[in-house]
Amino acid sequence: MKRMKSYDVPHKGLRNALSQLQLLAGKTDYSNQNEVEQFYKLGEDVFKILTIHATDENEVTLAELEQRCNGCSQNDFDDHEQIHLAQDKLEKLFASIYTNSKTGQDVTEDGEEFYLAFSEFYGTYLEHTAEEERVTQLMLWKYFTDEELASQRGKIMAKNPPQTLLTWFRFVIPAQSYKERVGLLTGFKKMAPAPFFNEGMQVIKKVLTEKEFDELSKALA
Repeated sequence: MKRMKSYDVPHKGLRNALSQLQLLAGKTDYSNQNEVEQFYKLGEDVFKILTIHATDENEVTLAELEQRCNGCSQNDFDDHEQIHLAQDKLEKLFASIYTNSKTGQDVTEDGEEFYLAFSEFYGTYLEHTAEEERVTQLMLWKYFTDEELASQRGKIMAKNPPQTLLTWFRFVIPAQSYKERVGLLTGFKKMAPAPFFNEGMQVIKKVLTEKEFDELSKALA
Protein backbone atom coordinates (compact mmCIF):
# COMPACT_ATOMS: atom_id res chain seq x y z
CA MET A 1 0.00 0.00 0.00
CA LYS A 2 1.28 3.44 -0.94
CA ARG A 3 2.06 5.45 2.18
CA MET A 4 1.64 9.16 2.77
CA LYS A 5 4.84 11.09 2.07
CA SER A 6 5.34 13.85 4.61
CA TYR A 7 7.96 15.75 2.63
CA ASP A 8 6.72 15.62 -0.96
CA VAL A 9 4.65 18.81 -0.97
CA PRO A 10 6.95 21.20 0.90
CA HIS A 11 10.19 19.86 -0.56
CA LYS A 12 8.98 20.15 -4.16
CA GLY A 13 8.02 23.74 -3.41
CA LEU A 14 11.34 24.52 -1.76
CA ARG A 15 13.35 23.03 -4.60
CA ASN A 16 11.38 25.16 -7.03
CA ALA A 17 11.91 28.27 -4.90
CA LEU A 18 15.64 27.66 -4.50
CA SER A 19 16.09 27.06 -8.23
CA GLN A 20 14.33 30.33 -9.04
CA LEU A 21 16.53 32.29 -6.66
CA GLN A 22 19.68 30.59 -7.92
CA LEU A 23 18.78 31.53 -11.50
CA LEU A 24 17.91 35.12 -10.63
CA ALA A 25 21.04 35.54 -8.49
CA GLY A 26 23.12 34.69 -11.56
CA LYS A 27 21.29 36.81 -14.14
CA THR A 28 20.64 39.97 -12.09
CA ASP A 29 22.47 43.13 -13.14
CA TYR A 30 23.58 44.34 -9.71
CA SER A 31 24.23 47.85 -11.02
CA ASN A 32 20.51 48.14 -11.85
CA GLN A 33 18.33 49.07 -8.86
CA ASN A 34 15.14 47.72 -10.42
CA GLU A 35 16.67 44.31 -11.09
CA VAL A 36 18.11 44.17 -7.58
CA GLU A 37 14.69 44.99 -6.16
CA GLN A 38 13.07 42.12 -8.10
CA PHE A 39 15.82 39.81 -6.89
CA TYR A 40 15.24 40.99 -3.32
CA LYS A 41 11.46 40.43 -3.47
CA LEU A 42 11.92 36.84 -4.55
CA GLY A 43 14.66 36.22 -2.00
CA GLU A 44 12.52 37.55 0.84
CA ASP A 45 9.85 34.96 0.12
CA VAL A 46 12.34 32.13 -0.39
CA PHE A 47 14.16 32.75 2.88
CA LYS A 48 10.82 33.16 4.64
CA ILE A 49 9.53 29.73 3.66
CA LEU A 50 12.89 28.10 4.37
CA THR A 51 12.69 29.39 7.94
CA ILE A 52 9.03 28.46 8.33
CA HIS A 53 9.63 24.95 7.03
CA ALA A 54 12.53 24.26 9.40
CA THR A 55 10.51 25.59 12.35
CA ASP A 56 7.48 23.49 11.39
CA GLU A 57 9.60 20.36 11.14
CA ASN A 58 11.34 21.01 14.45
CA GLU A 59 8.14 21.83 16.36
CA VAL A 60 5.82 19.22 14.85
CA THR A 61 7.32 16.44 12.70
CA LEU A 62 10.61 15.93 14.52
CA ALA A 63 9.24 16.76 17.96
CA GLU A 64 6.60 14.04 17.64
CA LEU A 65 9.11 11.56 16.19
CA GLU A 66 11.39 12.23 19.14
CA GLN A 67 8.59 11.32 21.54
CA ARG A 68 8.32 7.87 19.99
CA CYS A 69 11.96 7.24 19.17
CA ASN A 70 14.40 9.06 21.42
CA GLY A 71 17.37 10.29 19.39
CA CYS A 72 15.86 9.55 15.97
CA SER A 73 15.47 13.25 15.19
CA GLN A 74 18.88 14.42 16.35
CA ASN A 75 20.58 14.29 12.96
CA ASP A 76 17.88 16.45 11.40
CA PHE A 77 17.91 18.87 14.33
CA ASP A 78 21.68 19.23 13.89
CA ASP A 79 21.34 19.73 10.14
CA HIS A 80 18.72 22.40 10.69
CA GLU A 81 21.02 24.27 13.05
CA GLN A 82 23.89 24.24 10.54
CA ILE A 83 21.55 25.28 7.73
CA HIS A 84 20.21 28.10 9.91
CA LEU A 85 23.73 29.45 10.51
CA ALA A 86 24.56 29.34 6.79
CA GLN A 87 21.23 30.93 5.90
CA ASP A 88 21.74 33.70 8.44
CA LYS A 89 25.05 34.67 6.78
CA LEU A 90 23.40 34.65 3.38
CA GLU A 91 20.51 36.79 4.55
CA LYS A 92 22.87 39.40 6.01
CA LEU A 93 24.74 39.65 2.70
CA PHE A 94 21.43 39.65 0.85
CA ALA A 95 20.11 42.54 2.97
CA SER A 96 23.28 44.59 2.51
CA ILE A 97 23.09 44.12 -1.27
CA TYR A 98 19.56 45.53 -1.28
CA THR A 99 20.31 48.38 1.16
CA ASN A 100 23.45 49.50 -0.68
CA SER A 101 21.73 49.26 -4.06
CA LYS A 102 18.95 51.54 -2.79
CA THR A 103 21.60 54.21 -2.09
CA GLY A 104 22.79 54.01 -5.69
CA GLN A 105 25.81 51.78 -5.21
CA ASP A 106 26.92 49.21 -7.75
CA VAL A 107 26.77 45.99 -5.70
CA THR A 108 28.06 43.66 -8.42
CA GLU A 109 30.92 42.31 -6.34
CA ASP A 110 28.63 41.41 -3.44
CA GLY A 111 26.12 39.96 -5.90
CA GLU A 112 28.76 37.66 -7.34
CA GLU A 113 29.72 36.54 -3.84
CA PHE A 114 26.08 35.88 -2.99
CA TYR A 115 25.69 33.79 -6.14
CA LEU A 116 28.60 31.53 -5.19
CA ALA A 117 27.68 31.31 -1.50
CA PHE A 118 24.07 30.56 -2.37
CA SER A 119 25.20 27.85 -4.79
CA GLU A 120 27.02 26.14 -1.93
CA PHE A 121 24.00 26.54 0.35
CA TYR A 122 21.68 25.23 -2.37
CA GLY A 123 23.76 22.07 -2.78
CA THR A 124 23.84 21.42 0.96
CA TYR A 125 20.11 21.99 1.25
CA LEU A 126 19.32 19.56 -1.56
CA GLU A 127 21.38 16.87 0.16
CA HIS A 128 19.53 17.51 3.41
CA THR A 129 16.07 17.26 1.87
CA ALA A 130 17.00 14.07 0.02
CA GLU A 131 18.23 12.51 3.27
CA GLU A 132 14.97 13.42 4.99
CA GLU A 133 13.02 11.72 2.22
CA ARG A 134 15.24 8.61 2.14
CA VAL A 135 15.92 8.19 5.87
CA THR A 136 13.62 10.26 8.11
CA GLN A 137 10.53 9.36 6.08
CA LEU A 138 11.18 5.65 6.74
CA MET A 139 11.24 6.34 10.47
CA LEU A 140 8.03 8.33 10.25
CA TRP A 141 6.37 5.39 8.47
CA LYS A 142 7.66 3.05 11.16
CA TYR A 143 6.34 5.02 14.12
CA PHE A 144 3.21 6.72 12.70
CA THR A 145 0.11 5.73 10.78
CA ASP A 146 -0.90 7.69 7.70
CA GLU A 147 -3.71 9.23 9.73
CA GLU A 148 -1.17 10.48 12.26
CA LEU A 149 1.05 11.83 9.51
CA ALA A 150 -1.95 13.64 8.02
CA SER A 151 -2.64 15.06 11.47
CA GLN A 152 0.91 16.42 11.59
CA ARG A 153 0.36 18.16 8.25
CA GLY A 154 -2.88 19.62 9.60
CA LYS A 155 -1.09 20.95 12.69
CA ILE A 156 1.54 22.59 10.51
CA MET A 157 -1.08 24.26 8.31
CA ALA A 158 -3.03 25.44 11.36
CA LYS A 159 -0.01 27.09 13.00
CA ASN A 160 0.73 29.32 10.00
CA PRO A 161 -1.32 32.37 8.93
CA PRO A 162 -3.33 32.20 5.68
CA GLN A 163 -0.97 34.50 3.76
CA THR A 164 1.87 32.08 4.40
CA LEU A 165 -0.11 29.37 2.62
CA LEU A 166 -0.50 31.66 -0.39
CA THR A 167 3.27 32.21 -0.49
CA TRP A 168 3.75 28.45 -0.41
CA PHE A 169 1.27 28.03 -3.27
CA ARG A 170 3.45 30.17 -5.56
CA PHE A 171 6.21 27.61 -5.33
CA VAL A 172 4.44 24.35 -4.48
CA ILE A 173 1.69 24.23 -7.10
CA PRO A 174 3.89 24.64 -10.23
CA ALA A 175 6.18 21.90 -8.87
CA GLN A 176 3.35 19.36 -8.59
CA SER A 177 2.04 16.98 -11.22
CA TYR A 178 -1.50 17.53 -12.49
CA LYS A 179 -2.90 14.76 -10.26
CA GLU A 180 -1.02 16.11 -7.24
CA ARG A 181 -2.36 19.64 -7.85
CA VAL A 182 -5.92 18.40 -8.11
CA GLY A 183 -5.61 16.31 -4.95
CA LEU A 184 -4.02 19.10 -2.93
CA LEU A 185 -6.43 21.80 -4.04
CA THR A 186 -9.51 19.61 -3.72
CA GLY A 187 -8.68 19.33 -0.04
CA PHE A 188 -7.98 23.06 0.16
CA LYS A 189 -11.35 23.85 -1.45
CA LYS A 190 -13.19 21.71 1.12
CA MET A 191 -11.51 23.40 4.09
CA ALA A 192 -11.07 27.02 3.01
CA PRO A 193 -13.76 29.72 2.99
CA ALA A 194 -14.79 30.50 -0.59
CA PRO A 195 -13.19 33.99 -0.69
CA PHE A 196 -9.85 32.61 0.50
CA PHE A 197 -10.03 29.70 -1.95
CA ASN A 198 -10.63 32.19 -4.78
CA GLU A 199 -7.72 34.30 -3.57
CA GLY A 200 -5.54 31.21 -3.63
CA MET A 201 -6.61 30.38 -7.17
CA GLN A 202 -5.68 33.90 -8.32
CA VAL A 203 -2.19 33.41 -6.86
CA ILE A 204 -1.92 30.05 -8.60
CA LYS A 205 -3.11 31.49 -11.92
CA LYS A 206 -0.01 33.70 -12.05
CA VAL A 207 2.44 30.79 -11.75
CA LEU A 208 0.86 28.24 -14.10
CA THR A 209 0.55 28.28 -17.87
CA GLU A 210 -2.89 29.14 -19.23
CA LYS A 211 -3.40 25.50 -20.25
CA GLU A 212 -2.36 24.19 -16.84
CA PHE A 213 -4.64 26.61 -15.02
CA ASP A 214 -7.64 25.84 -17.26
CA GLU A 215 -7.23 22.10 -16.71
CA LEU A 216 -6.92 22.61 -12.97
CA SER A 217 -9.98 24.88 -12.81
CA LYS A 218 -12.11 22.36 -14.70
CA ALA A 219 -11.05 19.57 -12.38
CA LEU A 220 -11.94 21.63 -9.32
CA ALA A 221 -15.30 22.89 -10.66
